[in-house]
Amino acid sequence: MKIINILGGLGNQMFEYAMYLALKNAHSEEEILCSTRSFCGYGLHNGYELGRIFGIQVKEASLLQLTKLAYPFFNYKSWQVMRHWLPVRKTMTRGAINIPFDYSQVMREDSVYYDGYWQNEKNFLHIREEILTAYTFPKFDDEKNQELADIIVKSNAVSCHIRRGDYLKEINMCVCTSSYYAHAISYMNEEINPNLYCVFSDDIEWCRNNICELMGEDKKIIFIDWNKGEKSFRDMQLMSLCKHNIIANSSFSWWGAWLNRNDKKIVVAPTRWIASEVKNDPLCDSWKRIE
Repeated sequence: MKIINILGGLGNQMFEYAMYLALKNAHSEEEILCSTRSFCGYGLHNGYELGRIFGIQVKEASLLQLTKLAYPFFNYKSWQVMRHWLPVRKTMTRGAINIPFDYSQVMREDSVYYDGYWQNEKNFLHIREEILTAYTFPKFDDEKNQELADIIVKSNAVSCHIRRGDYLKEINMCVCTSSYYAHAISYMNEEINPNLYCVFSDDIEWCRNNICELMGEDKKIIFIDWNKGEKSFRDMQLMSLCKHNIIANSSFSWWGAWLNRNDKKIVVAPTRWIASEVKNDPLCDSWKRIE
């Protein structure tokens, strides 16, 4: 038996479920379960979203099954106590950006409780097609997004994600600088000369004041800031339709780029992912890294 904990925003939930699929692929004879109990009392983001967006139904681990591999927890608060104060049992393993990547954790033959975000495509790249199928977005149900999607697919479009908001308050997170975006945009203009930039941000005013002039007067720029709350996943969907991507240090735009099916896509990503040391680099080998 293996249990993977699901928690976080949409991007991290997608990493965790991708790990779940990798475990099922590697251990087809074994029972693979999920735990979503941590969402009870979890006040960040939009709660558990995989079912609502992708129609994914997970097999939930019982409290007894959790107790066998980890510790019994009922909600986010008790999960935090377990994670930060109780000793790690031999049947528990953690995946984090400050822990070196180790694919052997996927291949472990014993019963394991998996706790972490598992932000590395090496865990699941071998089942890419299965994951692309699992993460098929629902059709657009509003005119504004559909019209933009039609424009994007007919253009040589680049998505540009600028995440500020919550990152400005997080001690261990770092906001990508205007210098990063200047170099990323310059690289895109030289390599593929796009005719459209789609800017996704929680701070459009900052983008207008700091990013616009970098893109060039001959470029069309569309600012996307209307997909809020439970509709925010539409931004990721639109990002995935762009031919190329400039991402932030965010699992959200990471997936927007990874789900982009353009075989010749260029993805530009920031070298610095968090404020502290990174031992498990989440960036794909084919992506262009810029300081």
